[in-house]
Amino acid sequence: METKGNKLKTDTPGERKRLSKFDSSEEIGDFNYEKFHSACAEIFQPDEMEQERLKLREIFDLFDSNKDGVLTGREWKTFFNWLTLKPVNALLIVDVQNDFIDGSLALRRCGCNQDGADVVEPINRLIKNACFDKIIYSLDWHPENHISFYENLDLRELHVDSKVTKENAKAFDTVIFADPYVEQILWPKHCVMNTWGAELHKDLIIAPGSEQVCKGQNSEVECYSVFFDQNSEGSMKLQSILRKSGVNYVYVCGLAYDVCVKATCLDGLRLGHAIAVIDDCCRGVDDSNIESAKQQIAKNGGLITNSSDVLLMVNGKKRSIIMSYQLARSMTSIPFPETFANN
Repeated sequence: METKGNKLKTDTPGERKRLSKFDSSEEIGDFNYEKFHSACAEIFQPDEMEQERLKLREIFDLFDSNKDGVLTGREWKTFFNWLTLKPVNALLIVDVQNDFIDGSLALRRCGCNQDGADVVEPINRLIKNACFDKIIYSLDWHPENHISFYENLDLRELHVDSKVTKENAKAFDTVIFADPYVEQILWPKHCVMNTWGAELHKDLIIAPGSEQVCKGQNSEVECYSVFFDQNSEGSMKLQSILRKSGVNYVYVCGLAYDVCVKATCLDGLRLGHAIAVIDDCCRGVDDSNIESAKQQIAKNGGLITNSSDVLLMVNGKKRSIIMSYQLARSMTSIPFPETFANN
């Protein structure tokens, strides 16, 4: 399933033909916004171009580094690489594990009573029908004495700053531990490594050639984001997989929407990845937190989409301006602001 490289023209014959007029390494001296807009019309759909016209202008401004209104020299080359870059797509399936579906932390027994099993069928449809270049599964993979488990509250001392005490603490409360000093939600024991609860759901298709990333193995550190697996200092297996595979678009789905999916998307965006969350392939804990998660992901540049559109995008039938904007930021080395929303 993996591609040979990511600096190739698209494999779609129709798109290759439409872009042939730009298939030159020589810059066009008067390549202004009007010509940029015409070039974009060859790869983006008209309705999205109208809806995201301000975003298109932002993309042009990213390439126009000297702000003279035309793309020349390095500006032109960066734009040309962006325009003709072959999408290399990864599907990141977050924590579709037994404990979140039928076990100790089943979502249907949480605040909004969503059923984690509902993500399995649409995710399987994508695995079977979308031509992803890489498919990655993440797993919560905790030791028995993990700091996040309510059942382990007696193993560690609370800090005087903790408003919740050991005597009145309940599952899902937030406490502050003394050592390490950390604020922590107390979850029911879940996804203990090498147990049934930590296994991927039996009905979830495991794609040939896929990879798995375990997170949360450090007993003293909670780890929601797949991008920052803190098993050991500097451990970033997902980053390595994406880099090795040449991935430039990451589609995220799974459990739980407002916890690990949210944290993964926000960290991925911060790291400069083009990120989309597949709304109908996610389920979460709390309705208001799910809505907040969507708003945060969108505010920070992520695409909120659905599995039907993902099939079109991954199979070369359409492209997303929002994800292409993320890619343009990365290619022009424009960091997100320090006020990047994380809460």
